[in-house]
Amino acid sequence: MILLEIMRPANCVMAGAASLTGMIASGAIPSSLHIPALVFFAVFLITGGGNAINDYFDREIDAVNRPERPIPSGRISPRAALMWSVTLFVVGCAISGLINQSCLALAVLNSSVLIIYAARLKGLPAAGNIAVSYLTGTTFLFGGLAAMPSSITAYLSILAALATLSREIVKDIEDLPGDLAHGAKTLPAFIGERKSFITASLALIVAVLLSYLVPLGIEYLVAVSTANIAFLVSMNRMLRGDASGSQRWIKMGMALALMAFLLGSLL
Repeated sequence: MILLEIMRPANCVMAGAASLTGMIASGAIPSSLHIPALVFFAVFLITGGGNAINDYFDREIDAVNRPERPIPSGRISPRAALMWSVTLFVVGCAISGLINQSCLALAVLNSSVLIIYAARLKGLPAAGNIAVSYLTGTTFLFGGLAAMPSSITAYLSILAALATLSREIVKDIEDLPGDLAHGAKTLPAFIGERKSFITASLALIVAVLLSYLVPLGIEYLVAVSTANIAFLVSMNRMLRGDASGSQRWIKMGMALALMAFLLGSLL
C-alpha cells in the first residue's frame, strides 16, 4: 500500500488519462484496447516514478512542509523509495518500447527530466516549474505519438503546460516556509509572493484565452468554459493570498479541462 501511496496514484491516473485523451484527439483511435492500455500504464508508471523520486530528494523539506508523507513519517526508507522509483522508470520505459520507438524516446527523455528535476531543478527559480509544465504537456503528446500526432494534440499539450505552470508556482508559494528554511531558491523565494501570484495568473489567463481556439466543436467550448470558471476562481484566490485554495481550484480546473478535451475529441 505504501508503494502505491508514494506514487500518488490519483496524479498517475490523471496523467494516464491525459495521454489517452491525446491519442483520441489525434483522430486515430485504435480498433483494440492493446495500444491504449500500454499508453496508459507506461505514463502511469513513469509519473509514479517521478513522484517517488521527488519524495526521495525532498525528504528533508517534506519533514517541514508535509511530515505525513511516506518518507518523513518513517513508513518507507529513503533507499526503498529510490529503488521503487528506478523500478517504475525502467518498467514504464520498457512498456513504451512495446508501443513504438517515438514513444520509447519520449519516455526515456521524460524519465531523465523527472530525475534531473527532482535532483537539481526544483530548487532553481522557474526552471523546475518549466520542467514540470513540459512534462505535463507531453503526456498528451505521448498519446499522440502512439497514434498519429496532430495540431489538436499540440494545442492540448500547450494548454496543459500553461495550467501546470500556474499550479506549480502556486505550490511553491504554499511551500515557501520550508523552502526558505532549506535554502531552496524557488520562484517565490526569488521574486516574492505577489509577483509569483501575478506570474501564475498570467499563465492561466493565456491558457483560458487559448482554450477557445481549439477546434473541437461547440460541446468542447461549453465544457471548457466550466473549467475556465474554476481557473478564474483560482485567480481570485491568488489575489486574496490563498495559495492552498488557489491550488485546489487550479487542480479542479485541470480535471474539468481534461474532461472537456475528451468530450470534444469523442464528439
